[in-house]
Amino acid sequence: MLKRFFIFLALVSIVCGAFYLSSPEKTVERKNPIWPVVNDNQVDRVDVCLLNQNCFSLVRRADGWNIAEHGWANGPIADTVKVKALLTELAEGKALRYLGKISNKSSAEYGFELPQVRIATGGGQELSMIIGGDDPSGEGVFALNSKEKGDLFLLSRDFVKQCEYPAEYYYNLFLVAGRPDKISSISLGRRGSFLWTLTRHDGESYFSFPAHLNGKPVCSSEYDFLMHSLFDTPAKGLVSSGSYELGDPVLNIKVVFDDKKVEEVEVFEAKGHDDFYLANSTIQNGNFIIAKEHLRQLDKKSFQMRQRNILSVETGKIGSLRVLQGNQTFVGMKSDKLWINSVDKKSLLGIDMSLWRLNELKFEAEPESNLSVTSEKVMELELMNTEGIKMNDVTFYSDPELPAGQCWLSFGNSSLYFPVSNKLLEDLQGQIPLRK
Repeated sequence: MLKRFFIFLALVSIVCGAFYLSSPEKTVERKNPIWPVVNDNQVDRVDVCLLNQNCFSLVRRADGWNIAEHGWANGPIADTVKVKALLTELAEGKALRYLGKISNKSSAEYGFELPQVRIATGGGQELSMIIGGDDPSGEGVFALNSKEKGDLFLLSRDFVKQCEYPAEYYYNLFLVAGRPDKISSISLGRRGSFLWTLTRHDGESYFSFPAHLNGKPVCSSEYDFLMHSLFDTPAKGLVSSGSYELGDPVLNIKVVFDDKKVEEVEVFEAKGHDDFYLANSTIQNGNFIIAKEHLRQLDKKSFQMRQRNILSVETGKIGSLRVLQGNQTFVGMKSDKLWINSVDKKSLLGIDMSLWRLNELKFEAEPESNLSVTSEKVMELELMNTEGIKMNDVTFYSDPELPAGQCWLSFGNSSLYFPVSNKLLEDLQGQIPLRK
């Protein structure tokens, strides 16, 4: 039985061998190479050389990236978002297609003798690439790499664009790093002495210095704009220390975060230049170039930062209003969400908006306890609820001694007079149908 089994196996082997020998020979085709990628988490250095420009390197550090380039003793700190975009392209970018092998003699035809870009990555992932000339059809750009030597690829223009930014593109130009909602306090001053300090509590900001403003609320819109200028508005540029001579100090800002981290910004005049300023920051090497407008956005006086709204009118509860101007009196009533003249029942336009604007009025200078002899009462405005009970009363006064476009305002039992914009007064005078 065992003998018959071995005889059967021998016959099967003979048949298979004969079939293999009789089959036509097949050539094994080599697959086209693909454009290599890197693991961006393992790259700790990217060397970039652009045509007719100095080479530079992006170097990973513990908490970000530095830029190593000619002329900088301590390289600038890089914008991590922009570095990440380059690494993502190197890790995920693909060639449009493989074009075939080329010889050293033909490399000049594809722009590799004077390449547009040379890039090399270092660390756990080493890859170099050369980006040459444009494809005559305009479809893409020729490129070589170190993994597939002698193999010609066509890259998209978007791929190449991400690789051909100069060193300056990667500079971190933001004055302060971090999150505004994690701020504990912020102080602003000049020549090292602070003029005011704001402290954050439960999402709101209050003065803690100077003493006479301690506990006063901060204007939220002014605070938000200052945060935008500090955290989100980039400087005009960045230069190495010593490129320009620092002049007199102009402004200094100190930011303390909840985790006790402290960041500071100092702004100086630039000697011999009156069209920009220079700034040092704890998050960057070298000097920022600050535009005049950017400095104006940063240089906030305590008065500007104060919550300067005067009135708090519950406009939704107003049912009627009375206006007294000279010897004339006008009464308006709200009926079915529309304002009407109590006499002829004609509708009045824009009243709700004007009443809402009462809450937006801000004093333009410190209030006074007495009016000047040149002041004159212009209008009294009384606001009543739907039951006719008085809610608010406001009085406007003109005064030629005030700056143009301002008037005095007083309200309720307050003994203070506030200088405000007279635009609302003028609009009310145009809306209320009094005799001229």
